[in-house]
Amino acid sequence: MRMYARVSASLVLGSAIVLTGLSAPALAEGSTKSTVKTIKTDRSKAVISQAKKLKGKPYRYGGATPSGFDCAGYVQYVYKKAGKQIGRTSGAQLSGASIPKSKKKPGDILVFMRGGTAYHSAIYAGDGEMWEAQRTGVPVGRHDIWSDSYVVRRPGGSVKVTVATAGVDASR
Repeated sequence: MRMYARVSASLVLGSAIVLTGLSAPALAEGSTKSTVKTIKTDRSKAVISQAKKLKGKPYRYGGATPSGFDCAGYVQYVYKKAGKQIGRTSGAQLSGASIPKSKKKPGDILVFMRGGTAYHSAIYAGDGEMWEAQRTGVPVGRHDIWSDSYVVRRPGGSVKVTVATAGVDASR
């Protein structure tokens, strides 16, 4: 019974570590090994994960929420959920590092151009496909890239993830 109470306390303390940012050794009394580390990871996985979650949502001109998205509203929403603020319009989404088409990777933004004007944006999915809110009557989904008239942008930064672990001394 006593060991159960210590395990339960360690689980509660482990939650406090993540929420408060305090170091595990300062909180996890009775633990044999506690660590807290922050790692940086590529944002592309988080972007693609968020893009997939919105599959099937309706297209709505001017929309920027799951109740309805236009192209740039969808891209902005996905990036925000992945931890990065970007512009609201296709033109504003031209910011970020310019990437050659041959070097694009999943999670990059594709901005479609007509002349010098941006008119559509999407998220590169890989294999010649993209996640997009295409047009009225077509729900958010993964579609073939339908034009070569695009540029590739990669907003800067990585995602920071904090991982906390606490071991429990079962001999006590």
